[in-house]
Amino acid sequence: METSYYLTCRSLTYAQKVSKALTAARLRNILIRTPQNMSREGCGYAVRVSSAVLSDALNTLAVSGLPPKRVYRVTPAGAYEEVPF
Repeated sequence: METSYYLTCRSLTYAQKVSKALTAARLRNILIRTPQNMSREGCGYAVRVSSAVLSDALNTLAVSGLPPKRVYRVTPAGAYEEVPF
């Protein structure tokens, strides 16, 4: 099973821009509400990607000037762990 990574965003509009940039780069992603136990500032939005495209996604976003706020991965136990990027 592939690991999921969540690229958190500061707003819905920003998350939509992130998703659009990844889609344009042909990187599979899903725009979602940030799970409540992951978000430090309450509700928000994230873009979920697989481990297979994480590196390409982060590079694409850096070039596009759209870095995520934080990156989290889902641990085997189902918890969310922040990942430095």
